[in-house]
Amino acid sequence: MRSLSCFATIVTGISLVIGSLFPHSASAETTKPLLNPKDRVAIVGGTLVERMQNNGQVEGQLQSRRPDWKLTVRNLGWSGDDVHGYARKRFDSPREGYSRLMADIEVADPTVVLLAYGFAEASDGERAIGRFADGLKRLIRDIQQTNRRVILMTPFPLPGFKTENYQESIAQARKIVQTVGKETDSAVISIAWEPSGKEVTADGLVPNEMGYARLANELADALVGGHPHPVQNELSEQIVRKNELFFHQYRPQNETYLLLFRKHEQGNNAVEIGEFPPLIEAADKKIWASAAQ
Repeated sequence: MRSLSCFATIVTGISLVIGSLFPHSASAETTKPLLNPKDRVAIVGGTLVERMQNNGQVEGQLQSRRPDWKLTVRNLGWSGDDVHGYARKRFDSPREGYSRLMADIEVADPTVVLLAYGFAEASDGERAIGRFADGLKRLIRDIQQTNRRVILMTPFPLPGFKTENYQESIAQARKIVQTVGKETDSAVISIAWEPSGKEVTADGLVPNEMGYARLANELADALVGGHPHPVQNELSEQIVRKNELFFHQYRPQNETYLLLFRKHEQGNNAVEIGEFPPLIEAADKKIWASAAQ
């Protein structure tokens, strides 16, 4: 398991004056925000979403623009994940990964789910793209049946992927997300951004701090409106800490011993998982207080 504690130390001491770097979209002032005050948001997806946990840019932008909304954000990213949840399986069949995906959403208990899929499908080639639409429809339908709103984010190209016909696959994935959004009455945030080399990690596979700041503004324009706001270091650090606590709640270390076929050895320690929610709720309150300063 990848613990997030090691990442907290890489939160930069740079306060990005985001408004000057990334001009505010005029449409954000005329379009009703997709989120409501006190919404509980689960961000679900693959590697791109999982790495959001390591800095506070995305949630920080939402909280800074609307500090009085007291939004709750839970990151359910899982490296390599797709709409079928295959990456989430444990010692079961691949189908069980999807059940784990739905269970993870229940742990987050959101009012709205932001789905960021299509990245893994585009990098996995034609067969994965061919299964994407049906998988996305099933996932949306299953979430909507729990009386939760669904928002879709279109994938965008990342320069590190060298898969054959990758640009065509990304274009197909974007079109699928937009089409499925209409068919399922789900809001769609179309991300037109194509990251430059300065906005991604050395391998070009995910955004870096600057890239996530850019993405944060694109998402915040649609989700909460308002104007770009610098994400202060203290707020960013508190978000990273909260993300770490939630990570350990829904993806506890040594699940085999705590919850699965070796729980007869250390299963008594699983009681500690129930101690995380109060800590996470306290962290949320600190985030709201910092965002309001």
